[in-house]
Amino acid sequence: MCGRYANFLDEQDLLDDFAVAEAAGDARLLPPSWNIGPMQLAPIVTLTPVGGDTPPHRRLVAARWGLVPTWAKDPSIGAKMFNARSETVAEKPSFRAAFAQRRCLVPASGYYEWQARQDGKQPYFIYPEDESPLAFAGLWETRKDADVRTFTFSILTTAARGDLAAIHDRQPVMLGAEVRDAWMAPDASPAELAAVMATPAPAMATRPVGKAVGNIRNDDPSLVAPVPDPADA
Repeated sequence: MCGRYANFLDEQDLLDDFAVAEAAGDARLLPPSWNIGPMQLAPIVTLTPVGGDTPPHRRLVAARWGLVPTWAKDPSIGAKMFNARSETVAEKPSFRAAFAQRRCLVPASGYYEWQARQDGKQPYFIYPEDESPLAFAGLWETRKDADVRTFTFSILTTAARGDLAAIHDRQPVMLGAEVRDAWMAPDASPAELAAVMATPAPAMATRPVGKAVGNIRNDDPSLVAPVPDPADA
């Protein structure tokens, strides 16, 4: 799973690295965060609808992490739907409509995962080796309550690969720059999307970090600072 991540990219990084043509005002107001958890707001990159006078283009919007399907009456269901398994996303009633029509990129600097050990769980920060902006494969929905339109999203996960499997058995689906257009393409087929999700992730680095990240109220750069690994003691 992916239950906590960081996005401390500045606005220009978001606009440049994700080829964003338009940024909603609420997305511009979001501060950098070193500890994004489910049900919190974060920037995502969507594709504007096909049709009309303007060609589809990438748009940065603020969205709540935890997808709320269009048929859901209670938006609190999003607290359970912050991840979608890539292996079953095309069939699951909660995700299949968004998978077919509303895919997005979730910008990130890295994510956290906890390794289970006999002496407790050790958090790790997992991030691109070259520290370039990271893109998770995501799905989005929108709903309107009392004239307020809200975007929600989910991050896709897959079986952990390589060294990451030693920390946890799942990892986010991470998209290199070469496959992001294919993920966002409105006419992509299920087979094409499956191939995108199977693409190897960018080279990733890991480091143990302090347990303060476990408290969502903590949010500052110290959370990604390395700490001595207790396993090496």
